[in-house]
Amino acid sequence: MLNRLKTSLVLVPIVLIIVTGAYVYSLWAKERRRTAAIPVEAADRMMRDVLSFHEKRGSFPEDLKALEGVVWDKNQGRNYSIKYRAISHRNYFYLYTRIDPHRFTLWSIPMGNLREESPTGFMSVSIDGCRRWKGPALAADLIRKLNVSPSLAQLGVLGLIEQSGCDFTKAKTGSLLF
Repeated sequence: MLNRLKTSLVLVPIVLIIVTGAYVYSLWAKERRRTAAIPVEAADRMMRDVLSFHEKRGSFPEDLKALEGVVWDKNQGRNYSIKYRAISHRNYFYLYTRIDPHRFTLWSIPMGNLREESPTGFMSVSIDGCRRWKGPALAADLIRKLNVSPSLAQLGVLGLIEQSGCDFTKAKTGSLLF
């Protein structure tokens, strides 16, 4: 009887430690999956990369694949769609359209299960500056019907509101205040 009691006193703490460890691990794994599902917008980085391409080549690229080897590293396993004009990254879908050699538009649309928690964005960028709009996540049926260069009224209908833009002419002349 005494041996059984000693065995129980040794096994109970070991079992409690294992059960507690498994519970903590399951919480950690669940939080990691949830964090990975949250869309993370990188439209500003995309704009920076396209502007960098313009600086090096003198015009905006026809498609996003042209950035490889010039701004982006080659062979990074990027999955392009819509004739190399669209790319998905960290639960966001980006649709790039070159309007002319010195102007482009960029849609950033959240995807995935937690897409309602992130905003849809639209940017119209030229070499002189950019205009930005943000609004709620768009319904899947609206995404298929997006205009690559929408009017202000169309952006308003989608619920996008103009945000503060950026002026690149000030940056070129060095008159930015920090």
